[in-house]
Amino acid sequence: MEENLLYRPPKHRGLYLDPRTKLLFLFVLATLLFLLHENLPLNSILVLIPILLLLSDRQYRPAWIYGGLFIAAVLAKEFDRRMGFPYLPAMLLGLLSELIFRFFPVFMFGYYIIKSTKPNEFISAMELWHIPESFIIPVSVVFRFVPTLREENRSIGNAMRMRGIRFGAAKFWKNPTMILEYRVIPLMMSVAKIGDELSAAALSRGLGGPKKRTCLLKPHFGICDAGIAVLTGVLILWTLMERV
Repeated sequence: MEENLLYRPPKHRGLYLDPRTKLLFLFVLATLLFLLHENLPLNSILVLIPILLLLSDRQYRPAWIYGGLFIAAVLAKEFDRRMGFPYLPAMLLGLLSELIFRFFPVFMFGYYIIKSTKPNEFISAMELWHIPESFIIPVSVVFRFVPTLREENRSIGNAMRMRGIRFGAAKFWKNPTMILEYRVIPLMMSVAKIGDELSAAALSRGLGGPKKRTCLLKPHFGICDAGIAVLTGVLILWTLMERV
């Protein structure tokens, strides 16, 4: 990544992947998971990739939680295959297992993209692809919207705890609608306000202007991107051979 005399790009915490590589692999991951059928080794690899990337980005909690859910789903499915559950528990277990096997890897990789990609990196990468600004601006706002919304939700929760309003507290059981009044409504108002403020901030930085926007960060393909490309090719071949 190029450096400027007055600006030094921040170091990435984990493996550096170009935003374009992340988006392409997200599409490949979703496609492969849709095509898979009862292939535990390949499914395990597809699950392991988001977990390893989250660990490299120091997102330990979501990585361990999802890893634990996947192991629990595998053990439950194996127990059901050998011992057997009643019809209704088996149906619910199958539904939850499919969610963990097929949808959670995509969600976790999307979470990794949001946590590891800075808005200016994403914007620069999309401009290199000549993506229209009508798509770039809303998506770039999402990268700041999710962390900001989380902080707002935490602040609302702290204010509720100061007033003794929480699930299981005496005030909650006396008037359950207090949760709606003190958490949901303030959060909805914050969502609208945060969206407007972040959109205005994006426009104030030159997005949507008549002239081409400059950026000191230059996305580039590196060794990690090449490794992901090779891994993607292997996974695609494996899936196609499995489908034949």
